[in-house]
Amino acid sequence: MSELRFEVIIAGTTPPPAFAAVRGLPGEPEALVVPGTRCLIAWSAEVPRARATLVVRDDLHGAAGPTGMIGHYEACDADAGVAVLRAAAGVLAGEGATGVLGPMNGSTWHRYRLALPSAVDDPVWDPPNFGGEPRNPFEYPAHFAAAGFDVVARYESHADDLTATGVADAHDAMALADRVAAAGFSLRPIDLSRFAEEIETLWDLSRAAFADNLYYAPIEAAEFRAMYEPLRSHIDPELVSIALDRDERPCGYLFAFPDPLAVRDGVPRRLVVKTVAVLPGARGHGLANHMLDRVRWSARRRGCDTLIHALMHVENFSMRMSARHGGQLFRRYALWQWKP
Repeated sequence: MSELRFEVIIAGTTPPPAFAAVRGLPGEPEALVVPGTRCLIAWSAEVPRARATLVVRDDLHGAAGPTGMIGHYEACDADAGVAVLRAAAGVLAGEGATGVLGPMNGSTWHRYRLALPSAVDDPVWDPPNFGGEPRNPFEYPAHFAAAGFDVVARYESHADDLTATGVADAHDAMALADRVAAAGFSLRPIDLSRFAEEIETLWDLSRAAFADNLYYAPIEAAEFRAMYEPLRSHIDPELVSIALDRDERPCGYLFAFPDPLAVRDGVPRRLVVKTVAVLPGARGHGLANHMLDRVRWSARRRGCDTLIHALMHVENFSMRMSARHGGQLFRRYALWQWKP
């Protein structure tokens, strides 16, 4: 391979053609690149071989000082990939970043983390991916390690096999439902006839519920709405619950959807629990577990085989929620960090 040349191009309404041409998994949908984002491309002769986006933010929760983010990472080979990661980290450090995270597409609201290869004794699932799951060549983690990055956070998705145990509900599901009701909480489905207002409610809840999450940063309502607008026609109100307190104020929500990658005979056989959020003042009553019980019941009623608990930080309470239903490992993921 000839010597690499690096070029920075500012993204417009669509990514630069050379940037879009570099894909580790051909056919995988392109993630949104916000207009104005810097796109770093590594060229070999006249062929783009690796790419990344460059962002610096100083408002990430749990990060000390300005933090660089390497997003939208793709590479055609390891040499070009490692080179573009090192170049990106150097640029961001030169701009004052005290650490560089990757891959992270601008914030934790968008795609971040790498899917890790399965260990020999890990469960095997069919199909092997779920809708919305981060996908990447399993060589990518080695690229980050070779470029001097270390794992800074680990995540897992778990699968609740609804056919394996023969247990219809968690042993405490009824008692928990009674406790939640006695505390004054209730659930209602999302009202799609008021989509804009409902999405703003989810945005408000998300900002408050996730403010203490590692590397959280706020986003505007319009950006949040743009994330959910493409899903509008696919949202099933039975699978999106909004929790209300005794004064009927929203205090949490659960967002799940049928897995488009697990359809057999025209029927989705898996549900994916994407988000469970409860405001700090409403915690401690079992509300999150109760919402999960409800969506699990919906999954069984629909004839689903599996419920996916997606992308949980390994130290988060959601891991205990999954264990309550006997969730098994589906896949591991990691976020990487480089320090100057």
